[in-house]
Amino acid sequence: MTEDMTEAMDDAPAMPDADAAMATITDYWQTHYNMGHGSMVASKFAEDGVLWGSSGAMLYGREAIGEGLQSRMDAGGSEVAIHPGAAMAFGDQIVARGHYVLTGGDARNSGYYMAVAENMDGEWALKGMVANLDTPDQTMSAGAMMDMPEGMGGDLIQASGDYFVTHHNMGHASMVANTFTEDAVAMLPGERAREGRAAVEEGLQALFDAGVTFSGMSAWSAHDLDEGHAVGVGTYGTESADGAGGGHYAALYSRGEDGSLMLHWFLMGAHQGM
Repeated sequence: MTEDMTEAMDDAPAMPDADAAMATITDYWQTHYNMGHGSMVASKFAEDGVLWGSSGAMLYGREAIGEGLQSRMDAGGSEVAIHPGAAMAFGDQIVARGHYVLTGGDARNSGYYMAVAENMDGEWALKGMVANLDTPDQTMSAGAMMDMPEGMGGDLIQASGDYFVTHHNMGHASMVANTFTEDAVAMLPGERAREGRAAVEEGLQALFDAGVTFSGMSAWSAHDLDEGHAVGVGTYGTESADGAGGGHYAALYSRGEDGSLMLHWFLMGAHQGM
């Protein structure tokens, strides 16, 4: 190794401790949510951050997120318990997943979340957080909902969504599952997370056997994290005997040997009909 290479390595910024960074954010969120401080929770978001809740309501921008959270706090007197899961660092960005439980009175809602945080001048801020519900008998008010802002670069992941829809609707659960990594985690609506490709295939087959097909997936925003990974969010529509439905999704993708995107973490939130 040359002296120049050694100096370059010494000068390179240290990779962040992703788990510690996300634990700081989630601890702060839990503490101030439970104290009824909506604007303080929102302060952990970037100015243009997005909160896409389990009800399907999207809040865009720090101010709107603070107002939306405060409205929920004032209406329900609920408390949240956040349980961080895995986190992965990609330079100045972190992608994380976890589980939450929201309680208030006799009500209880729980589900999974995915989040993207970015290092902004030495401080970690949430660029986006997306959540779902993990049991089918939960209800949650959508609350205030803004018009969705224009999407940003969703073309990166659109082909993945199109493949998912086409082969799911043909009953090819194994072909859809083969677009997941071997150690994938799928957080499908109304159930506990499935870990591993075989478990994901079982979940997709059960969805098809229940008569649920997809009318489409529309990528809303996506970007590369590094040469081997990308992250994106979007919406989907469903059709079943109970009528039309839909929801939102978030995903962390890993590039396969052929350069194609494979789903590594996948979260779906159902709004109705699924």
